[in-house]
Amino acid sequence: MAYKERTKPRLLCIYEALAKRMKLSPDDHYYLLHMDGGFGGELGLDVHTDALDSSCLVLNDLQLRHNRCSFQIDTLVICPDKLLLCEAKNYKGVHTWGQLTFRKPSGATLENPSIQLRRTQARLTVLLTDLKIEMPIEAYVVYTNPEFTLLGAQENADYLLPSQIPDYFQKLQVSGEIGPEQQRLADTLIRMHNPRYFAEELPTIEYRKLRKDLFCLACGSAVRHDGIKSVYCPVCQKRERTTKTIVHNIEEFRLLFPGEKMTTPRMAEWCGMENKDRVYRVLCNSYRAVGKGHGRHYV
Repeated sequence: MAYKERTKPRLLCIYEALAKRMKLSPDDHYYLLHMDGGFGGELGLDVHTDALDSSCLVLNDLQLRHNRCSFQIDTLVICPDKLLLCEAKNYKGVHTWGQLTFRKPSGATLENPSIQLRRTQARLTVLLTDLKIEMPIEAYVVYTNPEFTLLGAQENADYLLPSQIPDYFQKLQVSGEIGPEQQRLADTLIRMHNPRYFAEELPTIEYRKLRKDLFCLACGSAVRHDGIKSVYCPVCQKRERTTKTIVHNIEEFRLLFPGEKMTTPRMAEWCGMENKDRVYRVLCNSYRAVGKGHGRHYV
């Protein structure tokens, strides 16, 4: 198990919540797909790092700032004798390697991820020096998608192709045990982690333009009420407890409108429910009431 678990990025959750309730612009839709694909690549890397034994510490999704420079680390494996820095990529299809860029068959180009990897490695090195920690860093871009092909790939380069990943992690030799210095580093990096260092490209959110309904926890489609205690999704055919579904949709309201008060009428409208008593009971049981009468809201 990772010493610092990976969670779905807040910005990805926001875009997913919006996609259920409005038609995204082409740019926002592409951005959502890009974020979702990137998160999928990180989860693909987790499959291999989760299998590492307890003689190393795995830290996922570190967002750090040092000397006024912000940088993100997808995965950092702290071993007794070295650090393994991993940048996960979920690229799909054929790409041709170039020192500065990758080229697709369509002619489109994108920056060689090794450039970003080296920048992150340099900033991590500076941070370690200031923390007075001396450990060598082994850094790789890890291409997790099995449908990715890299033409012109360089030997002994700073990346792992899909076919190389299982063998690399199986052969990763971890000798010794985690010492006080490695433990101190892990705890320090976790304390330094702060997603607020990264500016989020939030779309314009207007409450009146969003669809008001209950949405499936599994696939995001609108659900139908299947009796008193459950709802049914006509798309993925999953059933779920009504209370759990209401809470999930209320949490999405909090995500999209963190400064708005949660009142019974507002949450009933948001969930597309005429039965305000049902929403009231969920709010009473799952949240804390503040105020009285018409001024009552929940936190």
